Amino acid sequence: MKKNIFYLFFIFLLFVSCQNHWQTVKYNGVSVQIPSDWGNKNTINLTNLNYKYADITEHLISCWSKETINGLAIQWIDAEVDDDLYIETDIEWKQERFPMYRQLQFDEIVGVDFLGFKAKKCHFYGNLMKDVSIEGEYIAFTKNGHSYIVLIHGDKHFYKSNDYNYILNNIEPNFLGITQQKERNTKIIVVDDNFTRYEFRNYNLSVPNTMELRDENSFISLGKEIIIDNLRSIKKIDINYFNFVFQPAGMDDIQNSEEQKKALKLYARVLISYKKGDSDDFFRWNGNITYTQAEYNELNKTFKDNLLNEIKRAKQMDCDLELLNFSNIKIAKNVNKFVYIKQEYERKGLNGNVKVADYYLYNNNEMVKLTISYRISESNLWEIDFNKIIDTFSFTTKKIKT
Repeated sequence: MKKNIFYLFFIFLLFVSCQNHWQTVKYNGVSVQIPSDWGNKNTINLTNLNYKYADITEHLISCWSKETINGLAIQWIDAEVDDDLYIETDIEWKQERFPMYRQLQFDEIVGVDFLGFKAKKCHFYGNLMKDVSIEGEYIAFTKNGHSYIVLIHGDKHFYKSNDYNYILNNIEPNFLGITQQKERNTKIIVVDDNFTRYEFRNYNLSVPNTMELRDENSFISLGKEIIIDNLRSIKKIDINYFNFVFQPAGMDDIQNSEEQKKALKLYARVLISYKKGDSDDFFRWNGNITYTQAEYNELNKTFKDNLLNEIKRAKQMDCDLELLNFSNIKIAKNVNKFVYIKQEYERKGLNGNVKVADYYLYNNNEMVKLTISYRISESNLWEIDFNKIIDTFSFTTKKIKT
């Protein structure tokens, strides 16, 4: 009797363990089983993907491990596309936008059976970074007039493991139809011919019309999100994540490839990071900006040390980031009377040196870091307008000391 009870208890624990090990991700009829500790995100984009079709709606389920390089992406479009072309186009797209993909080796595309469908497969392998190897597969197939592509990858322990095969065998490609993109929780107002005002929940500012607010569902945004999660787990580095990113106008314009190519050649960013704290954690929005020399020197040293630590973390991520010079901090008020601390420096970039200005603005229990940067060789495109941004900034509510 005791033996039977023990056996039943063991089966129950095994059942609970299996139940807790997996989660189901569903998006518009397509579903997949992934490990319970993975992150995931669903996105939708309108694109032409260099296909013969003018307008194609592209859906994506992205899943990634928070502990390793393992991940999965299921993408499908509302058109039938040759399986070989689908795989080749996605590889070319990633290699163009993410240089680390250029280090991978891709085998010949071959025919396979996948979930009962005739499909094409491409095996790949290599090193994403110096000490991070990866191996995986592309699988493309068509069902009910919709083309699907599956990208699964991971480390040597994950590739072709039981979990790897379980994920692939539990994909259900039952697309229900077109869905609409969710609206952005941001109010956008055209101020004049040169600037647009963006009203976020806790603050607002104006940005030149030569810049666009990056779509949180764009591949650039999603790609960075996955890479950041992987770096956090693999390198054990905490990476600052910006709430909003402005980039040269046209970078997200996947329907106009010529304009997108022009925008991708430029480098300019306006980055906004928001932090909420407790009452009196930060300076007052209209606080005193007069410091003794000793107080200023101490504050200046703190900001200098923080900058050097950021550069150190970037190098730990295998980023070839070199600080060329930096200035002492400036403490001032903008035209709206909000106090800010400004720190400027120059760093090396991939295609030329970059000028960076970090603005720190405070409001009792909240703080905004506004980072403005551009390639120095392109100063004529950005410098005059970028210098005006700080004077357009306001917190939504001016908070006083409690």
